[in-house]
Amino acid sequence: MISKIDTDHGVYQMGELGNEKLVAGFKLKRVASIRTPYGLLAAILLIVIACLGMTMSIAAERSLGPGGPPLTYGIDEVRIRLIRHPGNAALPAQRVSLSGSGSATLEQDGKTLSFTYEVTDLLAVINALYKIRFFDLPGDYTNQYSVFLKDGKTVETTALRMLDVNVMNICFTVAGYEKCVSYSDGQLPDLENIAKRIFSGANELLKK
Repeated sequence: MISKIDTDHGVYQMGELGNEKLVAGFKLKRVASIRTPYGLLAAILLIVIACLGMTMSIAAERSLGPGGPPLTYGIDEVRIRLIRHPGNAALPAQRVSLSGSGSATLEQDGKTLSFTYEVTDLLAVINALYKIRFFDLPGDYTNQYSVFLKDGKTVETTALRMLDVNVMNICFTVAGYEKCVSYSDGQLPDLENIAKRIFSGANELLKK
């Protein structure tokens, strides 16, 4: 009887152990089934974050550096304006306006004349501006700055602007973006050469 009881007890223990394994397995399956959606959700969140990062990176590269023009734009959106202010206030200003549509105007000697040009010529002007890094230039070169020592210990800044020199203002506009640079005679020779070619080309086209 004792052996039978022990045997039965052993059977009971084995059955109990089997039930515990079954229950443990059931719990494990339940936990796994509960945790799987959270793991999937975490994976989805990581994918979304990665996509947002890529989108922000692409958005950050839509312009030519900080403060630069957009990397992509329509040629018909481009406007380039040049204004030369003579040092003598009695003389009229000279103006050239070029548009991406191929139409342009030249204003000089008190007259405004219209002409057309090839869009490839405008593209050459734009490339010339990119080449000299026009979009990285400060906006105003007409003021000359210097410093002096006051009271032997304080540095102060003064600005000097010559009123009797020619001043050129060049503006590039496209898709809501605008960059303008003003300079006086003797400054920015590369940009001045571009300006001279534009004025010269405008006069040549008007003669045809």
